[in-house]
Amino acid sequence: MEDNSRKSKHLPWPLLIVMGIGGTIIASLLTSMVALAVRGNVFVYGVLSIVAIAFAIVIARDDGSDNKDVQSLLVAYPLFIVGFAFGYVAGDHHLTLTLVLQFVAALLSFALSKIHLCRQMLICYASVVLPLISFSYFDLLLSGRAMKDGNIEMSCFAIIIVYMGVFAATIKDKWLASTVVKDCLKTIRFATAVVSVALLWFIHRDNTAFAIAFAAISFVIASVLLRKYVTGKRLIEGYILALLCCASTAMYPTMAMPITGMLLSFLILDYVSLAIFSAAFVCGISLFYYDLDMLLINKSYVLMASGALFLLAFYYIKRVTK
Repeated sequence: MEDNSRKSKHLPWPLLIVMGIGGTIIASLLTSMVALAVRGNVFVYGVLSIVAIAFAIVIARDDGSDNKDVQSLLVAYPLFIVGFAFGYVAGDHHLTLTLVLQFVAALLSFALSKIHLCRQMLICYASVVLPLISFSYFDLLLSGRAMKDGNIEMSCFAIIIVYMGVFAATIKDKWLASTVVKDCLKTIRFATAVVSVALLWFIHRDNTAFAIAFAAISFVIASVLLRKYVTGKRLIEGYILALLCCASTAMYPTMAMPITGMLLSFLILDYVSLAIFSAAFVCGISLFYYDLDMLLINKSYVLMASGALFLLAFYYIKRVTK
């Protein structure tokens, strides 16, 4: 007889993706059918939004079923989409307040839900809504102004700081062992990493203060890693090399912040977040060299010097690991 005791209760990823697409189609059909019946009645949209989210929470609280993934993707997920979508329609003329209510509703839904997959979705949604609140508050999304508004930049800077702080806090999982997020730390790291990298677009590329702040943080983290793995004369060499590498990123925000994320990801060996920050770092370097106001031959010299520095860092790492 076949032994099924070691089989996972979760469905394979390809099937989850297919069901997620199916849930999105179901949500689209429900939204379209209701929109045709309601025909712009804002009050009805508001009531339906509350009802849909409430039903989704009820379904997501069923923690005893063997078909949690099916329930979450084909029932709870579409209902959450419908509820949040109707909420936007009902509060279209008060976007900032609507986004705040959406953020609160996502947090409450997370706290009341029991199915892990639903909680992961709600964390990702809440992490995206929070920056949109500041955007709508400064009327960026509606007025079409240039994205170099100082208020937008400062709010993005603050959100990135908060998100990177949350990312760093998840490394010490003992701090969160007694909280409701103890089983969602990987999702929190993924969401904060993606949103932080996306928000870099709204930071002025010549904002040196932002870059210096993260370069300094990167050097502190690198020093902690060096003291953990290196001793003797190599420690001094490591400090010098870490200082040079971190200082070289202080000229450009899109290089400084990803380095910090890469170091934090290395502390916990989170390869998904490491890949996200690494890709952002490569894009940052590309933008930096593209925006340099100098001749192409001079850009080539700078690129060669940077490559030599990182090759030196790689050689030192290989030497230490031996």
